Amino acid sequence: MNKILIVGAFDRFNYGDLLFPIIIEQQLKTYGHPLDIEYFGMIESDLSDLGGKPTQDIQAFYRACNASDKKANVIVAGGEAIAVTWNSLLVALNEKYRVIRRYQHHLEKIIDLNKWAKRKLKGQTILPFVFSKADFKSVDHVLFNSLGGSEIPERIFSKIEGLQQKLKHVDYFSVRDTITQGNLKKKSIETKLYPDSAILMSKFYPVEYLDDLVNPDVKQFVASKRGDYVFFQINRNHAKQREEKIASVLNAIHDKTGADICLCPIGKASNHNDDEALKLIFPHLEGNAQFFNEVTIWDIMYLIANAQCYIGTSLHGAITAMSYAVPYVGINVKKLNSYLSTWGVDGLQRIVAIEEMFNQYLLAIDVPKQNLIESRDKQFVAIEESFHLMTALLFGN
Repeated sequence: MNKILIVGAFDRFNYGDLLFPIIIEQQLKTYGHPLDIEYFGMIESDLSDLGGKPTQDIQAFYRACNASDKKANVIVAGGEAIAVTWNSLLVALNEKYRVIRRYQHHLEKIIDLNKWAKRKLKGQTILPFVFSKADFKSVDHVLFNSLGGSEIPERIFSKIEGLQQKLKHVDYFSVRDTITQGNLKKKSIETKLYPDSAILMSKFYPVEYLDDLVNPDVKQFVASKRGDYVFFQINRNHAKQREEKIASVLNAIHDKTGADICLCPIGKASNHNDDEALKLIFPHLEGNAQFFNEVTIWDIMYLIANAQCYIGTSLHGAITAMSYAVPYVGINVKKLNSYLSTWGVDGLQRIVAIEEMFNQYLLAIDVPKQNLIESRDKQFVAIEESFHLMTALLFGN
């Protein structure tokens, strides 16, 4: 039995990243093979209290990939892993280093920040999550699961020597949207198109199952509202200096339909900072608005699954809504637009600006439930096909 090493950014609180290893493990269990799985991030972490998987650090990952006693298969779990540089990871992990980000463009003219950060983090591969089995002594296959790359910068291929060739030698490479697939095809990198594996969450965590996992205040709120609330989330960069405008649109939704607004952060990691944005929006809301700040991944899942509608910038917020057949409105984020244009239900296949949020919300809640269910089921069939192809490599059948 080969060891399976699952690697990704699940060493910090970001909902989508924490979902990847959980859903991958659940789906792999359905095939009936004995499993020996280990989880790795950049650093050792334990976010199990929030629903995440404990991780070993990247040095432990290298040791497992080069162990002489046991062969391994590696799954890069998902997300925007292709364009993650050593430099961007150091920024996310080190508060002092974050200051450098302001001067990044100037510094890059003098020093190769990726190489410098790679040395600092003791990295052994071209980029943190880009490698092939040739990089290690004891790896049979490298599988890329549900990767996104709608915003892969063109310059990364000229800046990172050998990146194109490395990506061509991945054993299984699935991407989650047509724009990512097109970006890679331009570089002669062939990929398979399948939905994000997190879409399967409602298969393994139906609402009744989540009842026992969520915090009591979340459970009580959902029971009292009976679905008559809108789940709203936004990241700091998209809300900055627009908090009152956003609140006025949410108040218009409340005034029109009577639905209360539930604010809840989905990403608290660096470059998301939803909690900071929502704290500034909350005081301007009318009605019986609620702000849940300290939440687990189960709380987020449960609040979206029971909502009348999801509105936000988070890709995995929208995918959660899709999984539970809840209407959704995507705001302002390119990777979210790429996913909705590939897998969204008719009428909800694009993101909107904050000014369009109200009208798109009315459109969303008017989508027939059956359409949402059929769209979800279509994604289920597709991602299960992807897992079937992966298991042929993982288990040799």
